[in-house]
Amino acid sequence: MSIPRTAASYAAYVATPVLMVNWLASRSYTKALALVVFFAIAAGLNWGLGLLISPTAWVLELALVLPFLAAALGFVPASYFNGRMLIRTLNVVLFATSLISLTEEGFPFLLPYIHFLPDLYNGGFGDGGAKIVTVVGFFGLAEALSREGRPTLWNRAIVTIAGLNFLMPNFILGIAAGAFALAIFARRNRALIFAAAAAAMVVVPYLQYRAETIDNAFTEYYGAHPKLYAVGLVGQVYYNEPHAILVGTGIGQFSSQPALWASPINNWVNTHKPPLLPGLFSSEAHSEYLAPLLLRFRDRRFAIESSANKPYSGVTQLLIEMGLPLTVLILYSAYVLFWRRGGGDLGRSVFLFLIAINMLDPQVDSPWFGVMLFATLEAIRRDARIRLTRRREADDDGGAFLPRPPDPHARPIPAE
Repeated sequence: MSIPRTAASYAAYVATPVLMVNWLASRSYTKALALVVFFAIAAGLNWGLGLLISPTAWVLELALVLPFLAAALGFVPASYFNGRMLIRTLNVVLFATSLISLTEEGFPFLLPYIHFLPDLYNGGFGDGGAKIVTVVGFFGLAEALSREGRPTLWNRAIVTIAGLNFLMPNFILGIAAGAFALAIFARRNRALIFAAAAAAMVVVPYLQYRAETIDNAFTEYYGAHPKLYAVGLVGQVYYNEPHAILVGTGIGQFSSQPALWASPINNWVNTHKPPLLPGLFSSEAHSEYLAPLLLRFRDRRFAIESSANKPYSGVTQLLIEMGLPLTVLILYSAYVLFWRRGGGDLGRSVFLFLIAINMLDPQVDSPWFGVMLFATLEAIRRDARIRLTRRREADDDGGAFLPRPPDPHARPIPAE
């Protein structure tokens, strides 16, 4: 998951979650089979109604969204997979590769945010890679802060490394969503409040500067903020395509990563060349509803280049591409797994982050977000097994030495 991004390396990003899942467990393969059948029926229905569907985008999106769906729907992790170790290892590797990227720009004699853009703290992923580092940094902080027992030197080092990964890049929406989710740890970690205050003194002035300098061309032209406009766009699609309420327009066909790769706007706003694959083209749903909004600003790329200015999000992507029932099922399942059964602050903070960031930016088909989410699910289940084992051991030890309480239903022993 830490190798540089190229067209070929996406195969490795997809292979990682495949190896993390126990596909022999019925809770994994039955859910996976049901999803593939549903997505195939949805694509067939859209095609039957005359909508142009890109089969290659469908396949690519199925591979990219798999880690997120595996975590949100509770696939069974492989027995050899350790979620906490993966989260920590990836944070350390991205920290090291980000420092290498900064060194190439003259660090430590030149500093990010001062002499060059902080986007170069990108883990070696290139343009847009800062998003990935911020997301991985959040999960690293949540994992380290949720550890029980007295913090070790290594644990404190991980907090520092993950904190730098989280704060250093220029992904403002991710930092805001992560800060909102991490606030849940302040209930039992007072030092976190002082650390957050210190970080805010550095970050908030930059956030204010970005808010004042952001391009508002989209809002001025359409009369609504892009994220609010995205919600209205869901209603527009549902009104014009009523079947999309139940099955969506098809995965990979609207605002997901493959749809954007094939979009005509890609030639203006993206520095990466789209993969030249047969069957990868702009679908009808994207061309009719989303592409015109983006193409209007093809000569003013900064109006839609920022994550805050894109008229779509992770939640609207689910609603339009997968339909309302499946979206509700996915989010409710994630709520049950991470909030109700999460066993503590780790699961709850991750669930809050899942909702918050996907209301602002599409992360559901980011392999890194999905892998970190699945790693958290494995950590939650492993922690639950450890707690259960400890309770059983405590009960066994106590039962061997303590007298049993009297049975209220036992017959009294007659006096002699």
